[in-house]
Amino acid sequence: MEDLEKTQKLPSLSESGSLDATATKTAPLPRFDPGAPKTPVEKKEEEFRLGQSRILQRLAANAPLSEILSRLVLLIESQAPNMLCSVLLLSEDGEHVRHGAAPSLPKDYVAAVDGSPIGPKKGSCGTAMYRGESVVVTDILSDPLWEDYREIAEASGLRACWSTPILSGRGKVLGSFAMYYKEPRTPTGDEAGLTEVATRIAGLAIEHHAAREILERTQAELAQATYVAMTSKAALSIADQVKKQLEDIVENATKCLQLLDEDRPDIANFREPLKAIATDGDNALGIIAQIRK
Repeated sequence: MEDLEKTQKLPSLSESGSLDATATKTAPLPRFDPGAPKTPVEKKEEEFRLGQSRILQRLAANAPLSEILSRLVLLIESQAPNMLCSVLLLSEDGEHVRHGAAPSLPKDYVAAVDGSPIGPKKGSCGTAMYRGESVVVTDILSDPLWEDYREIAEASGLRACWSTPILSGRGKVLGSFAMYYKEPRTPTGDEAGLTEVATRIAGLAIEHHAAREILERTQAELAQATYVAMTSKAALSIADQVKKQLEDIVENATKCLQLLDEDRPDIANFREPLKAIATDGDNALGIIAQIRK
């Protein structure tokens, strides 16, 4: 701290208004205050914000959707012990669920859920997508919504599941975000903030991915249309060339026939028309050979 208390000498003005090198004025240097150390809660909140920023950076870099969703699920899980999360996507037909990300759930359970239909009694996620609203199941083994999936859930050690639909900017259901626990459990209210972050970022990622797919599909269709147009143009040009060769062949063949109609045809007169026929025939065959390459 001794260095912080040192003063610096600044030249001052003399009575005449000029700088007086001998006169000095002292001014204390500003002190550096690092502030109070961050509490564990503050550190955790800061890490959570940084985690979100990293995911959004990967999204801006056009990382695969599966990577974005997996990073998001792991980030949310890191904020609450004993919580397992998943993201399911709504299929293009709007009637089935598709696997999005569930890095911590049993693989057999993930496979059993993937492709299942949505509906009024299709577990937490299928029901949440069907209703377009959050579904809270505090005990899977006793809740009627889980009748079709109770056996696989019990075998996977899952007892509670709360699911919230993921919505687009226009309110369209894109999928669902779920929180699982291995014991019967009721929401405490602390999960609301995590759910908001998860559904917001997941919605951005899903829409971004869908927009890129549409763009890539449009670009591919445009490239195909361009190719067809160019091919058609080339085909027309080739057809014109072949047509010209065939017309010349017919014209020279007609000349030969006219010569044959003479009483005493001169064989020498056939040379040029037949030569032209041979040349045009060779040219036509050359064009056809180029097409076949």
